[in-house]
Amino acid sequence: MALGEDGMAARHSEDTTIHAETMLSVVVPTYNESKNIHEMVNRLDAALKGILWELIFVDDGSPDGTADIVRAIAREDRRVRLISRHNRRGLASAVIEGALAASADIVAVMDGDLQHDESVLPDMYRQVRDGEADLVSASRFLLADGAKGLSSAKRAAISNNGIKLSNLIFKLDMTDPLTGFFVVRRDVVRRALPDLSELGFKVLMDLIVSARPRPRVVEVPFRFRERKHGASKLDNRVMYEFFLFFIEKRISSILPLPARFISFAFINSIGILVHLAVLFPALLLLGNRGAGDGFVSAQLVATFVAMGFNYTVNNLVTYSDRQLRGAKFYFGFLVFATLCSVGILGNVGVASVLHEDYPTLSVFIPAVAGALITVVWNYVATNAFVWGRAKYPSIMVRRRASLKHAGDQQAA
Repeated sequence: MALGEDGMAARHSEDTTIHAETMLSVVVPTYNESKNIHEMVNRLDAALKGILWELIFVDDGSPDGTADIVRAIAREDRRVRLISRHNRRGLASAVIEGALAASADIVAVMDGDLQHDESVLPDMYRQVRDGEADLVSASRFLLADGAKGLSSAKRAAISNNGIKLSNLIFKLDMTDPLTGFFVVRRDVVRRALPDLSELGFKVLMDLIVSARPRPRVVEVPFRFRERKHGASKLDNRVMYEFFLFFIEKRISSILPLPARFISFAFINSIGILVHLAVLFPALLLLGNRGAGDGFVSAQLVATFVAMGFNYTVNNLVTYSDRQLRGAKFYFGFLVFATLCSVGILGNVGVASVLHEDYPTLSVFIPAVAGALITVVWNYVATNAFVWGRAKYPSIMVRRRASLKHAGDQQAA
């Protein structure tokens, strides 16, 4: 029975057996999709008649109350489940967590914005169930008007360019390797796990490229609907993530570096150029003001600006799924600056020792060794203590709240 808008659902006659006999697990990552939850459950209930299904919402801490709505539905309909994530975000990781938590051996993945046409799910499920494919993806480009739901020309251009690059670079032959709508055997996900990208550019393509052997893939057409509520999560970062994904996959057989480290190192390399771009104007300005040759002061200014650039861009791009905001952003920068200062000392120390102990070496070698020490240290330390454990403001807020609560109790 379909759900009403008040969130109360009639107990489905199949509820008592879903945990033992679930045939299809549908995984839906969500972030601020509260207006779509009821309708999504209703649509799946209508589309999946005759299939024992469960619906797993994986919510990344939506501030609009998405998780509360799912919980309310789940209390009445045992087919609906919630994975509520704390302090982490990301579409690809949400899909993987949902797939690994699935009860069924066959998993469907679709967006929570109602743009994916659920009516094609039974056919996709049937093809995987009957062994016709290991993975069936729904393509927006197999119908003449299938992609009309793309919200802008810019979004269409990003999608089209990504498709062309994906097919060329990873030797695919798909009309839509970047779709987020597919059905897959859960064992394909397990096989792909060791080699999945840390950032997760597009989870479908990552699963196909990472699983060994590669899964048998079939595409089916569907019409991509226009979004009713909320906003698209697709932005310019997707092309940067594609660049990282390509580099990571290409070098993984030689040097298994995670995409996050590649991004961190790349941004820090640009930070060196920022440092130099600030240093020379600062030298001229401070020198003209009578600050000696002004080098030390200019170096400090350039270092601070470059450090701020590295921190801000890494927070926006490399750690977009753990992005620090508000008070956490400023506390995070203090920790970042402190840890990076240790990295600078390590750089100078290692380079100096190598230069003194091996004077015949070109100065380039100690310099590079010192720089590598800095990058590795900065990445490991800030990954753990800035974007991994930067919780000072929340601790302070909780502390203030507990003191206020204690004061209120005393007053009472």
